[in-house]
Amino acid sequence: MKLRLLLAALAMVGAQTATAATLQDIYQQALRSDPQLKAAHAVFNADREVEQQSLSALLPGINLSADTSYTTISPSGIRDGNSYGYSVDLRQPVFRAEEWFNLQSSKTQVRRAEVELSSQQQLLIQRAVEAYLDVLLAQTSFETTESVEAAVKRRLDQVRAQFDVGLIAITDVEEARASYDEARVARIVAEGRLDTSFESVDRLTGQYWTQLDPLSSAFPVSTLTPAEFQPWVDKALAENLQLQLAALDVSTAEQLREASRARHLPSIDLVAGYGRDQGARSLDPSGDSQNTGSIGLSLNLPLYLGGRTTSQLRESGYRWDASIQLREDTRREVVQATRSLHRDLMTDVESVAARKQSIVSSETALEATATGYSVGTRNIVDVLQAERTLYTAIEAYQVARYLYIRHLVQFKVAVGTLSPDDINQLDRWLVKPGVEAPLYQKREADTQGNG
Repeated sequence: MKLRLLLAALAMVGAQTATAATLQDIYQQALRSDPQLKAAHAVFNADREVEQQSLSALLPGINLSADTSYTTISPSGIRDGNSYGYSVDLRQPVFRAEEWFNLQSSKTQVRRAEVELSSQQQLLIQRAVEAYLDVLLAQTSFETTESVEAAVKRRLDQVRAQFDVGLIAITDVEEARASYDEARVARIVAEGRLDTSFESVDRLTGQYWTQLDPLSSAFPVSTLTPAEFQPWVDKALAENLQLQLAALDVSTAEQLREASRARHLPSIDLVAGYGRDQGARSLDPSGDSQNTGSIGLSLNLPLYLGGRTTSQLRESGYRWDASIQLREDTRREVVQATRSLHRDLMTDVESVAARKQSIVSSETALEATATGYSVGTRNIVDVLQAERTLYTAIEAYQVARYLYIRHLVQFKVAVGTLSPDDINQLDRWLVKPGVEAPLYQKREADTQGNG
């Protein structure tokens, strides 16, 4: 047995209070430790600082400067000596179109960071559910191979007993032994896959897990309401977060294009200053201090910068056009994904119902085959194949249920409605290991045959 499975078994034996993890447990731990979500939070905080930096370019700026020096005034040298002074300057932007558009762009970036954070929160829910389902899927496969191995082992023991009393040929024993060896290999492989399936959960949460609660057999698999796809497409176009991000990218590109265009415009600042000089540097013949003050307007108009401004304007135009094309591509992708997932969900509902019926049919076929074997009309290969078909049907049913949940989560991401409440809803349908009986209970008649 793999280490993880051994640890789970020891936990269940060694502590009565030991319980398997729920989906809510996994999600809450992921909220606290997932690096991708933490990175999204950091980017959001960084973009808020960028907005503040852009705003500062339109607010007053105050500078204080001071200096001291030894000054000699020729030719007399009578003004030789130390001098010092200080000045305070204030600059208030009056008209800076480029900085105003940069501010609008930074505000859009903050909004984009908010949507990106929401998107990462949605994706975290999706990753948590899918990682959880991957473990349950691997657990189902492992349990199926275990059941097949046990069933084949029972058949092997049965035919050995029959051979010992001369009721069957050695070929039946060899066929049963070959099937048992094959089933054992399949179980070992499935055991390894189960152990590996936990790795995604471990990475997501930063913790080591040994067991998860399985999904109840009563989990409802139902069609969407409304059943038509167009209302869902309309909802996706309005609420899909990736489409919102693409639209915000267009807004940002447009604002940056306007900022580039504004570089051709003049900038006007209100400038005021106050200074004080003391000592030899003072223009006062006595060398006493001298105070200066000024106020006025400053205009700056770029006339020629080697074509840089025009080139930047063309560049921003190309980037704006690219953002429009990417938004359109995202829109098409969202529409396609919504339609496809809607179709998948409708198919999943029918598939789950059909898979469930297949279990009943396979069970009936196994019982008939076992009866035929007991009266000599069927051989051991037929029985082994019927048992394998039954357990394969059980596994396919479980896989269909998990696939439905996976598609449902992906569909909610596409239409922009996936939320932590979906974690709560799904978590209610989880049960403790061993609470529910297996889908197929071995009947006594199945194990006896003609012995």
